[in-house]
Amino acid sequence: MFTLLDPMTADLIFTISASLGLLVAAAATIAALPWTTAEIQATERSFVSLLSTAEVAPSRVRVTR
Repeated sequence: MFTLLDPMTADLIFTISASLGLLVAAAATIAALPWTTAEIQATERSFVSLLSTAEVAPSRVRVTR
């Protein structure tokens, strides 16, 4: 008997909705990136200032068997 939501249709709906969700998430991520020169330079300045404040602490690695 034919049902409107058989397993093949449910799988198709899930696949299409998951694909569209990923595309929307990718588009939102790309839209949130800084695109103007001023925004890119501000991002670079803040990243460089974060690197200069970070302390490099030596760490010991102990190998165990």
